[in-house]
Amino acid sequence: MDNLPGITIRKMIVHKVDHKHNRVPILSDLESPITEEVGSFIRQHIISAREHKRARKATFINAPNQISTLCDAILTNNNAFVERSKDIANQLFQAMVSGRGNIDPGDLVVCIYSENGIDTQYLALLKMEPEDGFVGKREKVGNMTRVVLERVADVLPIKELQKCAFILPVNLRQERRYDLIILDQQTGRFGIRRPVASFFQSGFLQCRTGLHPKEQTRLFIYQSQAWLNQRKDDLPPEDVERFKQRTTEIIQTNVVDVTAFAQETISDPAIQDEYISYVQGKGLEDLTFEPDPQERDKWMNYLYFRGDDDLEVRIRPGAVGEGLTLFARRDEATNTYTVTIRTTVWEEFRKRSR
Repeated sequence: MDNLPGITIRKMIVHKVDHKHNRVPILSDLESPITEEVGSFIRQHIISAREHKRARKATFINAPNQISTLCDAILTNNNAFVERSKDIANQLFQAMVSGRGNIDPGDLVVCIYSENGIDTQYLALLKMEPEDGFVGKREKVGNMTRVVLERVADVLPIKELQKCAFILPVNLRQERRYDLIILDQQTGRFGIRRPVASFFQSGFLQCRTGLHPKEQTRLFIYQSQAWLNQRKDDLPPEDVERFKQRTTEIIQTNVVDVTAFAQETISDPAIQDEYISYVQGKGLEDLTFEPDPQERDKWMNYLYFRGDDDLEVRIRPGAVGEGLTLFARRDEATNTYTVTIRTTVWEEFRKRSR
C-alpha cells in the first residue's frame, strides 16, 4: 500500500481494454502490487487529473445506473473490489466498441484511495493509453562503448491523461452536490486538447457534467449585469446600487450563494425569484459555486460597462470620473447617458474567440 503525503493508494488493479485487437477485455484476477514507485506514479496522475483546468464536477444520470451501482459496490465493500472492477472494465470495453470515432485502446487502472490520512475512500478510474518509448542501453564495440536506443512498446504515459473519473462515496454526494469529478478530453489538430462529451462520459460513466468555476463566475457576473440593465428602472435606486456593488464583491468570497445574494440585494421577494430564474435560464444551474481565482483577480483590476448595440467598455477603476478617461452623465429627461471618452489612442481590434 502506497502511503505518500496527501493521498494514500489502498487498492489497485489493471485491466486491458483493447477493442481493436481483442473481442473481450483482458481481465486481471488479482490486485496489482503497489510499490513506492508505482504508488507515486498513480498518485501524481490522480492529483494532476483531478485538479486539471478541464476537470468537471458531474452527477450520474438516472442513478442508480450500471456504473454507479458497480462503483458503490466497491466503495461500500472492498472485498468486492476485484470482481466489480472486472464488471467496470467490461462496461468500458462495450462503450469503446459502440463509440464513434477513433477510440484508442488502453489500460483501465481502478484504484481505491483516501486523502490526508482520513479513512473516507474514493474510487479512481484511469484510462491510460500506452505509448511507444525508447531506452538507452550501453554496449561495447571492441574497446569502446556506445549507447543504443531500443524501442519499448506499450509504455504507460507520464504526461497528462485524457480520460479519468474520481467517484465520491455515497455519503458525501448530497452534501457536495455532485457524484464524481471527470476529465474527458481529446487531442485535436496541432496537439490541442479540448473537452468533449464522448463515449467515456455518456456511454460509459452515464453522467452529466456541470460548468467549470471559470464559466460559472463569468456567467454569474455577465448575466447578473444583463438582468440589472433590463430591470434597473423598475427597482429602487438603493437596490440598484447595492446589486452593482455586491456583484463583484461576492466573488471575492470562497463560495458564491446566488440565492443569498438575491435576498441581500433585492428587496422584493418576487423579483428575487425572477432574477434567480433568469440566471438559471442563462445556464447557471448551480446556485452555489466556488468562484475562479483568475476571474476574481480580473474583476478586481477592472470595471466593466455595457451599453446599447452590444457596446462594452473595460477600464481601470482609477480612470473613471469627470475629466478622466471615461465619464458618463445621465439626462433624466430623456433617460439616456452621454459618455465621454478621453484617450490619445483609438484603434479598432477584434477580440480573440474564447
